[in-house]
Amino acid sequence: NAAFALRLGASNEEIGLLSSIPALLAVVVLIPSGQILGRRSQRMPLINWSLFLHRLGFLLLALVPFVPGIAQGTAVIWLLIACNPPAQFFSIGWNSMLADVLPESRRARVFAIRNILNGVTVTLSIFLFGLWLDHVVFPINYQVMYAVGWICSMVSSYYITRLKVPDSYVPPPRASASRPSFSLRQRLGDIWQKHPDFVRITINTFLTNITIWMIGPIYILYYVRQLGATEGWIGLNGTLASLTPILGNILWQRWVWRWGEKKLLTWSVFCIPLYPILVGMTPDLRVILIWTAIYSAILPLANMSHFSLLLKICPDAERPQFLGLFSTVMNIGATVAPLVGVYLAEIFGFATVLIAGGIVSVVGSASYLVLRLSTPDALDARKAAMRNGA
Repeated sequence: NAAFALRLGASNEEIGLLSSIPALLAVVVLIPSGQILGRRSQRMPLINWSLFLHRLGFLLLALVPFVPGIAQGTAVIWLLIACNPPAQFFSIGWNSMLADVLPESRRARVFAIRNILNGVTVTLSIFLFGLWLDHVVFPINYQVMYAVGWICSMVSSYYITRLKVPDSYVPPPRASASRPSFSLRQRLGDIWQKHPDFVRITINTFLTNITIWMIGPIYILYYVRQLGATEGWIGLNGTLASLTPILGNILWQRWVWRWGEKKLLTWSVFCIPLYPILVGMTPDLRVILIWTAIYSAILPLANMSHFSLLLKICPDAERPQFLGLFSTVMNIGATVAPLVGVYLAEIFGFATVLIAGGIVSVVGSASYLVLRLSTPDALDARKAAMRNGA
């Protein structure tokens, strides 16, 4: 998407907005989304419609080059931004639904299999469309790609509507007489006291990712503006970024059960920031492909461990609200950080900011060693099962 916008004339600052403005909108949307879904026992209709509205935006992207007399790169940026709020609503409902339908003992395996299938599809698609974009005239190449992608996404949406999801538990409303002045501040204080692990994982995630968000839009600027990457290289890089996670998911799902999510998450978050450091130190696009492959193989370990722990930490009856609050906090950082990153990159250079951002993220990852999580993980469950068996 960013490459398409750049080809149509988008500026560096607008590429930064493509990361920051959706995050700002998410801050506004996520908590109300969790509250709306939390009050409904049948959530799938809203989840399905939000996904449809999000995906509709990609069909509209294909039409932008047909519209004369507008700044087309800017139009692409703002159309992508407009697609974001429905996606945020969908993510809260979808992640909460997964926790409702999947027993905890099977989550890691199901997530891994789902990620493997997704990785195979994305790998093949990115590779073929990378070749397509390189060999077909612009902008027809992008327009056809978006149109075909939208058609395939409608097939996906149809099958999502076929899911048989049980009604979710809706807690009874608080009695207004007993809690007449239950404010947001009181609610946050209540979470701080009763759910300390939720506070810890929120702080840890924020400190680890704040500079990762900052350098997010710099990658494509570094590749295209400084290193002269073509659509074919971008497609190959994306292919590796979706291919090696398949191997990672096959490997890591067994490790989660053997070593536990907490230990693996703490180890993997120190590895993730090495990627921007290595990319910033490497002006050779061919070598960057190697770093992408290694990084993408490790990333599923962090994502699988983190997501599994987050679902365990969120209370069952209020999972949409807690996921909404967690995502809101993350998006507050993701709103400001990309703009700061682009600003710093124009002063100090793309590579320098990539390296500095990775180093600061390593420091932020140390919070997992300080604010340790106490929620039982897969290793704790295995030890408990062995004790009960004994």
